[in-house]
Amino acid sequence: MNLTGSSLVVVADGRRARVFEERRRSGPLFDVTAQLGDLSLHQHPASSSRGGVHDRIGPASHTGDEPTPKDRRETDFARLVGARTVQIMRQGGYDGLVLMAAPGTLGQLRRVMTHAGVTVTHAEPHDRTSESPASLRTRLRELRQHA
Repeated sequence: MNLTGSSLVVVADGRRARVFEERRRSGPLFDVTAQLGDLSLHQHPASSSRGGVHDRIGPASHTGDEPTPKDRRETDFARLVGARTVQIMRQGGYDGLVLMAAPGTLGQLRRVMTHAGVTVTHAEPHDRTSESPASLRTRLRELRQHA
């Protein structure tokens, strides 16, 4: 067990992300969210054509299995946060990565990390974006104890 290594702690949901640095194990968390940069998703310009009604035969619809625009935005956001986290991990030389995120967001972040070859040392499927650094530090300690 490395007691002196630094860790990056990412706390996210589908719309908001915060990043903290733990410079030594069980030490205070420092907010380094600014390192994520601009996380606003760039919107494509609206179509100039008006929507239309299309003739169809039968009761079948192709809209049931497609993700909603909200789901797509949340997925895109999680992928962007994941990609930026990979950059921060590589530039900062962190020893560990902890993810605390809403379940769907956590899955997306894990996929990005796996694809990039970044190891997630601990993960918790809960939205903790509104918690204070002191509260997150307590959660992190509990997470490590139960691992």
